[in-house]
Amino acid sequence: MEPFDDMKVIYNRLVPFRGFTAINLMGVVFARVEYRPLSTAILRHEAIHTAQMKETAFLGFYLIYISEWLWGLLRRQSSLAAYRAIRFEREAYRYMADPSYLTRRHPYAWASMT
Repeated sequence: MEPFDDMKVIYNRLVPFRGFTAINLMGVVFARVEYRPLSTAILRHEAIHTAQMKETAFLGFYLIYISEWLWGLLRRQSSLAAYRAIRFEREAYRYMADPSYLTRRHPYAWASMT
C-alpha cells in the first residue's frame, strides 16, 4: 500500500487551470478530468506536498510557497523558472519517482533543497 492510497482526489474541469495536471489544497488533490487517473508519480508528488503542509501547519506552506515564487519571479523573470525554484517543488519533483521516499523522508527535507 502506498502512503497516498487514501488521498482524496477530486477530478473536475476547473481546478487547476488548463496547463496544470493537479493542485494540492489543504491535503485534497484537485485534478483535471483529462488526466484521470493520475499517475503514481503525480500522486506521490502531491503526497510529498501534503507532508510539507503538515510540517508547516498548512498556512506556513502557502506563505513560504508564495514568497519563494515571488522572489523567484523577481530574480528569474520567468514564472516557470520561479515555480521550479520553490524548495517544496524541488523536493517533490526530485523524489516523485522514488517509491520508498515517503517512508524514509526526513522532516523538513524541503528546507535543505538548493
